Amino acid sequence: MDNSVVITIVILFLVVVLFVLVSLSSNRISDGRKKKVLVRLEELRAFAHSTEPAIRRDSVIKLDNLLAKALQYYFNNVNLCGDNLKLANKIFKKKDYNSLWEAHKVRNKIVHDDYDITEEEAKRMYEVYKMSILKILR
Repeated sequence: MDNSVVITIVILFLVVVLFVLVSLSSNRISDGRKKKVLVRLEELRAFAHSTEPAIRRDSVIKLDNLLAKALQYYFNNVNLCGDNLKLANKIFKKKDYNSLWEAHKVRNKIVHDDYDITEEEAKRMYEVYKMSILKILR
C-alpha cells in the first residue's frame, strides 16, 4: 500500500475518533456545575416548604431559574427556560414532561399574574423541579 493512502486512512480514523469523543462529552455536565446546582436545590427545599406566601412564591421562581440553568448546562446554550423545555421532551417520560410544563406555567402565573401558591402546591412543585433537575444532571 502506498504511504499516502495509509496516512490518509490514519487521519480519517483520527477525525472519526475525535468526533465520537466530542459527541459523547457534549451533553456531559461537569461535576462542579452539578454540585452547585444540587446544593442550591437543597437550599430551596426549606423555602418551598415555608408558611410564608412570599417565600413560597420566591422559591418557585428560583427553582425555575435553577431548572433553566440545568437545561442550559445540558444543552450547552443560553436559551430561556421555555425554549429549552421544548427541546427537553426526549429527556422525560410524557407524564413527567407535562408535570414540568405545568410547574413552569405556575411560575409564569406567579410572575405575571401575582398568583399566591398554596403550601401543598409549593411542596408538589418542589418535587417536580427536583425530579426534573436530577434527571437532567444524570
